[in-house]
Formats: sequence, structure tokens, C-alpha cells
Amino acid sequence: MAQYGVLVFRSTALNDASHTAFASQFGELDVSTARAPAGTAYRLGPGSKLADVGNVDNAGRIEPVTSVRSQAMRGNGLFHVDCSYHARRSGYSFLRAHELPPSGTAGGTSFADTQTAYADLDEKTKEEIKAHVLWHSLLHSRRLACPEDKVFKYLDLALDLHDLRRLPLFMILALTARWLGYLGRLTSISLVLMSLFGLARLLLVCVVPGPLNARHPKRLVQLHKPSNRLNLYIAAHAYRIDGWSASASKPVIEALLRHASQEKYTFTVDWKNNGDMIFWDNTCVMHRSEGGTYQGKYVRDMRRATVYESY
Repeated sequence: MAQYGVLVFRSTALNDASHTAFASQFGELDVSTARAPAGTAYRLGPGSKLADVGNVDNAGRIEPVTSVRSQAMRGNGLFHVDCSYHARRSGYSFLRAHELPPSGTAGGTSFADTQTAYADLDEKTKEEIKAHVLWHSLLHSRRLACPEDKVFKYLDLALDLHDLRRLPLFMILALTARWLGYLGRLTSISLVLMSLFGLARLLLVCVVPGPLNARHPKRLVQLHKPSNRLNLYIAAHAYRIDGWSASASKPVIEALLRHASQEKYTFTVDWKNNGDMIFWDNTCVMHRSEGGTYQGKYVRDMRRATVYESY
């Protein structure tokens, strides 16, 4: 793994239990994504430690491409690393094909080498980005994948905790202006609007499922200890450079993502047989799911175990 970052195993014959047992030998399992929405049963069964990343609902039916879950899963089609928006980084992921769609309907998984991508940057860029810390959000990548979806857009804006931390400052300034007698009516209106905005955001933070409102900062340039190489720890989840505005951060993040996802740094693994499993290191490669004609027509039942970074 230190040398290649991605390993492919064909026709493993693993079931859910042996899949979980195999992954657990490489570290502590991250079970944060092995859950169903509140009030619903988990399709893989109570106590399962595998993430359900297929296109099948709890009744065994193929998810329509227009369903909320299918729309959210479109984010997996952008280059990312698993769970970078959590406080603890994910280390290895183990993705297994439980049931594949017919051959020729696609659905492969692509990978990007972020170590070589970093090494190929010019020295000026390396110097400019060496201290950058990126904020990551699952909701942000869902918004990118579904730009026409207003729900993802407004939830993402409302749940930006960076902006929420600025709210008390605005309140203090407004109260000070009111105390000094300036802008009386305008200040009163602004206070009401900001109070309502803050309350709405607080309610969203409490109501929206944990994985969707999770956000966390991670250093952009990191040392991959197993290989002793530097790499870009970047993903479609990244939406802002710490200390920068989102608008100023956007072109920098987009340029780095374009660089790291060039064809010369990427390759695609085609799934061939039920039981195939891909094992990769999230700390030195990005991945994405490739679409295909199977969507909305054929079952693509994929299950993933993930362990926390252990070095």
C-alpha cells in the first residue's frame, strides 16, 4: 500500500461479516457512515459496520435517479477522499461489489495519485500552498454535484460554521451602533434579521443529519508517512482555505483539483465480478465513482468498510 496506494482483489467471495473482519485487521473501523436516516431501518441490518453505497433502497428496489438519495450520491462522482470532513481522517477503504450491473453498463471507480500530483507542482506553487488548511464538508460536494438543487445549496450556505462564528461580531457592532444612537431604525431591522438568521442556522445544525453538517479543517500539504512522500490532501469536499473567504478560496481549490485529476495521474478500475474488492489509502489518493447506463435500471450493490488513519 505504501508503494501503490490502491490494490484490487478479484472474486474474493467475502460476505459482509468476513469483509468487516478483514478490514478491522488494518485499524479501528469508522462506522459513522454505516447508518440509515432517522426513523428508518438500515438496509444492511442492525449492527452492520459497512457503509451502503449502492443504488438499492430498503425494500430491495432500485433507487430512481430522481430520488433524494440518488441525487446525494452524485457527489461520489467527484474526486474525493472518504470522510475528510470528520475530525479523524479515514485511512484505508475497502469497497466490495456485492452485486454488479450487467457487463457494459459501466460503473467503474477511478483513482487519482495526489503524491505525484504534488511532486509535479512548480516550486512557487508549493511555497504558496504549504501552510494552507482546507475546510471540508460533505454537503459542499453534494452541492457541487447537484448545482440545480436548491435544498443542497441553501443548506450548505446555512451550515457554514465559519460564517456562523462571525455572527456574534455583527451583533456586537449592531448593538454598539444602537447604543450610540446611530442608525436606529436600520439597526433594529438588522438585529431582527440577524437574530432570525442565527436561529434558523442553529435549528439546521440540530436537525440536519450529522454527516451532512460535519465540517472540519485539514492541512492541504501532508506527509504520507508510509512512503515518506508529500501529497495534496484535497477533495471535492474542500470549500474554503482557513482564514480566506469562500470566494477567494474557490479558484485556488478548483485549480488544484484540476491539476490532481489530470489523466496522467488517474486510472480507472472496472468491476468485473461479484466479490471484487478495491482497497485504497485515502491519505494519498482520491477516488470517484464513474456513472453509466446502469443508473435507475440495474442493481449496483456496493458496500464499503473504512478504518481510521493509524499512523
